[in-house]
Amino acid sequence: MPTPERRPLLAAQEGIWAGQQLDTDSPAYNTAEYVRIAGPLDTAVFERALRHAVAETEALNVTFGTDGTGRPWQIATPAGDWHLHRADLTAEPDPQARASAWMDQDMARPVDLTRGPLFGHALLRTAPAEFLWYHRVHHIALDGFGLSLVARRVAQVYTVLMAGDPVPESGFGTLESVHAEESAYRESARHAADRAYWTGRYADHPPVATPAGRSALPARTFHRHAADLGPAAAGRLRAVARDLSVTWSEVLLAVTVAHLHRLTGAPEIVLSLPAMGRLGSVALRVPAMVRNILPLRVPVTSDDSLRGLAPRLSRELRAALPHQRYRYERLRRDLRLVGGQRRLSGPGVNIMPFEYDLKFAGHPSTVHNVSAGPVDDLAVNVYDRADGTGPRIAVDTNPGLYTESETAAFQEGLLALLAAALTDPDRPLGAPRAHRTVPVLDGGPLPGPARPVLSLIADH
Repeated sequence: MPTPERRPLLAAQEGIWAGQQLDTDSPAYNTAEYVRIAGPLDTAVFERALRHAVAETEALNVTFGTDGTGRPWQIATPAGDWHLHRADLTAEPDPQARASAWMDQDMARPVDLTRGPLFGHALLRTAPAEFLWYHRVHHIALDGFGLSLVARRVAQVYTVLMAGDPVPESGFGTLESVHAEESAYRESARHAADRAYWTGRYADHPPVATPAGRSALPARTFHRHAADLGPAAAGRLRAVARDLSVTWSEVLLAVTVAHLHRLTGAPEIVLSLPAMGRLGSVALRVPAMVRNILPLRVPVTSDDSLRGLAPRLSRELRAALPHQRYRYERLRRDLRLVGGQRRLSGPGVNIMPFEYDLKFAGHPSTVHNVSAGPVDDLAVNVYDRADGTGPRIAVDTNPGLYTESETAAFQEGLLALLAAALTDPDRPLGAPRAHRTVPVLDGGPLPGPARPVLSLIADH
């Protein structure tokens, strides 16, 4: 019997493997979304399309193991006879609530990386002509962009099967091509230049401030509070961004920085910014896990307006993006920020601009995120949807650091500040307050609000 093909892990997979080993039964690295399909669906043809797409997605047909030295490897392992869960929920009093409850239950299942499968799928009928396609995958296999490639492929294959046409090639590249490109990058002058940029930018080890003021052990779940901006607010967001000569996502980043400054008093906010890491890369065609984290440090004062802060943030971001392939984990080692509470960056802002205008044999759909993976501290997730309804802003928090009510209050305060900033971009974003010292995750004390976080948010 031939030995299964094995290869080293991609750079982004190494950190996830290590994180999972800290708690092998944790489901925290499960990521998922559901696609609401408006229209009748041929469920048998859909399952054929889904199985076709899974079979040709290399990253979904692997398992993981270690050698005698403890080094992890990725092993080619056909997913085999996996099950598509189907359920007709139309007779339920609240089909959507029942579907959400089922998804939550499925998300709580840990994945055995040594056995697989690394994914799960369900097709839930919630109305006579409406279906939810739920797909879950361990983050070690796919990042958000990889998940979007698979979703597009399922829609494409379903559409051609319904038309009776031959299924075209996927156009997917191979995991080996991504690994070869990563190896070449590590030996390149570009890698050295990127390292020099990051180690120079963070040589002074800037302190990391968060609303919690402390760190916690990785959690198996998270709190979430979400809201939609709505078409009118989304239109205003884009108009103000054009006026300021920045992108709408940079406006949201700037408002988040200002909100964090209000809560912590920190003179500089260091965000964790997930980056696709695929620009100019073969990985643009490969469903895989290659996402990186960029630390983004932004000076801020209570006198800053959106007109002043957004361009400052934009300049910092645009200086960093050309260096986005240099791994966050490697930078932490370079700066000797490994272990304990020695953080390189703080709360995250995850802008997900993937176009999800999927049609299933002409039937439109909308995509809804269920989980973007584990939350170390606090994360603002922004989902830009293609149906014209405006971005959805979901705040996820580590339950070891924040309560449900604190999570909701943070999100509500963020949206209130955003509304004020869009109404008057020249208005100072800070709030008058007395000061005290609050702890930060690395470094000395910083000035902070004298009143509790929830009281401060409630005023805005």
